[in-house]
Amino acid sequence: MKRIYLDSSVLIAYSSLDQAEKLKKAIVENAVAVFAQFKDAHLCTSMWAVTEMVNILVSRKKMDRGVVAETDKRAEDPNHRRQPQKRYDFAEFFYHVKQGILTTPAWET
Repeated sequence: MKRIYLDSSVLIAYSSLDQAEKLKKAIVENAVAVFAQFKDAHLCTSMWAVTEMVNILVSRKKMDRGVVAETDKRAEDPNHRRQPQKRYDFAEFFYHVKQGILTTPAWET
C-alpha cells in the first residue's frame, strides 16, 4: 500500500474560502478525486500539517473557527448524519481532526 502525504499547503487550499485560493482549491479537489480511485494508495497527513492549516485559516485567512471546523464535504450534505458510512473518508477525517484542534484550550489564547 502506498501513502500519499498531504502537507499543510494542500490542506489550506482544500479548505480555504479565500478567492485567492480558488485555482489551487480546484487543483486539489481534482487530485483528491483521482486519488480516491486508487486501490493501492492512502492519503495521509500529520497532526502538525492539520494544526498549521487551522492556524493559517483562522489567523491569515480570517476564517471563523466554526466555519473552519465545518469546511468539508461532510458539512455540505444535509443528510450526512442519516446515511450509513461505508468507509472513513478524507472529509470525515478532517472533520474530526479540526474538531479536536478547535476545542483545545490552547487555541483560546
